Amino acid sequence: MDESTDVFMERAKHTYEPKALERLGLAPEPEQRDKILTFLSMVLRDNAVEKFVPEAEEKQLFLRHFCDSIQSLLLFGYKRGALLVDIGSSGGFPLVPIRIFRPDLSYIIVEPNRTKAAFLERLVGALGFENMTVFAGKPEGLSLDRKADYVIGRNVGMLHKFAQTARPLLAEGGRVYAYKTKQFAAELNALTENKERDNLTVREIAQYELGSVAQGLSLVAMEFIN
Repeated sequence: MDESTDVFMERAKHTYEPKALERLGLAPEPEQRDKILTFLSMVLRDNAVEKFVPEAEEKQLFLRHFCDSIQSLLLFGYKRGALLVDIGSSGGFPLVPIRIFRPDLSYIIVEPNRTKAAFLERLVGALGFENMTVFAGKPEGLSLDRKADYVIGRNVGMLHKFAQTARPLLAEGGRVYAYKTKQFAAELNALTENKERDNLTVREIAQYELGSVAQGLSLVAMEFIN
């Protein structure tokens, strides 16, 4: 480990809070802890250039972004052997945190930004995630041999627009999971009003907090009606 890498590893250790995982019912094995720290250190090292997260949130990287990322796993869950596709991952949130705790699943990260996609390739290689691939391009350019059981987005913009982007990638009966929409209540009303037109329905809604770091967060699970 060179000096610069060592600096970012120390910063990763400072932001890492194992008690936060305990409160979520998770107890990482030593290998999982090492992967968490490697992930955090790599994000911190490249964040100044790539802007994965706001600089002001770097000290809360673990709570604000890592713990947020695993909420879909804790609140909704994923069936065994599922394929997850993440659209617009940027720094690896939420799929990398989920992969650390669910190595039995398969993962595809879709990242249109080429430099961020290159970072994700390095990240996946450093973590040794053979069941995770990175697609550098727009979602419509992704060709799948097997459709996704879940399509996920953490910074999705409008719920309806994100669901329609996800639809061609989704298997029959699959789900769309979306985090953090800014106009959540208004968008849910619009989805309900246009349910029959769009064949899109909301199956589950979860609201949660990340301690004192963030309150009033929302996670929604949507399905297309055949």
